Amino acid sequence: MNAYSDLYISDAQDWLGEFFETSIYVLNVDLKEVWKRFILSQYSLSFGSGDPFTILGKSGSEVAFELCGKRIDSLPFIYDRPPEYWLGWALAYYQWYKNIPFHFITNHIDVETILLMYKKYHEIDIMHFCNEMDRLIKTHRKETNLKRLRKNRGLSQKELADITSIPVRTIQQYEQRQKNINKAQANYIFLLAQALSCSPKDLLEY
Repeated sequence: MNAYSDLYISDAQDWLGEFFETSIYVLNVDLKEVWKRFILSQYSLSFGSGDPFTILGKSGSEVAFELCGKRIDSLPFIYDRPPEYWLGWALAYYQWYKNIPFHFITNHIDVETILLMYKKYHEIDIMHFCNEMDRLIKTHRKETNLKRLRKNRGLSQKELADITSIPVRTIQQYEQRQKNINKAQANYIFLLAQALSCSPKDLLEY
């Protein structure tokens, strides 16, 4: 099932394309910083659910000014759409097609890697891009989010168990997908997130 009605997908793609294009070429903000501001904003959540106010209300360019803390004077017209416009256009479609949060995508593939896909995929059917994104995420997901976040913090399973008071065997089962962390006790998720300095939703598997 897609994230929202296909009536909005074309507008959504243009919206996110404009957001990247304006942020980078008009406001001169670094790509990673642009993506971080979007992911942390309410726009990421409402856009991802197909909220018509987000997609058809403010334009992607207006939101770029808002999130980058700039005042709108005038918007120059960019004749040739740059790769960053395609980046937003393609990401919007993939998020809609897979019905997954934007933060899940960026947890597995960094935005600069996706931009590098422009040369190969921008002139062919969008489904080729979607299939490659699936492949990259699947490759990265050989490790669970819990294991990846634990390793990033430099903790062993035993150390994480000691910090959280969660049995080490339970942590092992979550990391080996023998137990579904999405069905874990709420206090376990809270304790793990606190110990790993992440959001509880970052531990979930989609």
